[in-house]
Amino acid sequence: MTALDSTARPQPRRLRAALLIVFATTAALAVGLLRGGEARAQGSVRFERDVLPILEAKCVTCHGPEDQFNELRLDSKERILRGGKNGKVLVPGSPDQSPIYVRVSLPPDDLDIMPAEGDPLTAAQVDTLRRWIAEGAEFGSWSGAGG
Repeated sequence: MTALDSTARPQPRRLRAALLIVFATTAALAVGLLRGGEARAQGSVRFERDVLPILEAKCVTCHGPEDQFNELRLDSKERILRGGKNGKVLVPGSPDQSPIYVRVSLPPDDLDIMPAEGDPLTAAQVDTLRRWIAEGAEFGSWSGAGG
């Protein structure tokens, strides 16, 4: 065998090392893509896309333009931030200090759970609200029904 022949054919040890490098690189890329997908799935919560539909479906009937139980309206940014008869309902950055989150996350048999009528929020809806508040409760460009 000539020197040329030995370099033309990969040595078994070199081949294994090369395959391990390719495998490790591919695995690292796959893990990175999966983590990126999780981050996108969890991603930041956008008010108009994620939170507003929950409020419209579950809250505005009793806290909107027609009815304002406890003087609380949830159909505009200004009114959400103002709160109602019992004070503020939203503490940006602090879900556990935000009555709007605390009330929807109570057990279904608790008399203080919101909504008071109809089905409670799903676990996914409660989590979306919690994440939105934890992320700072940004409204984007939405202002809603106005002052």
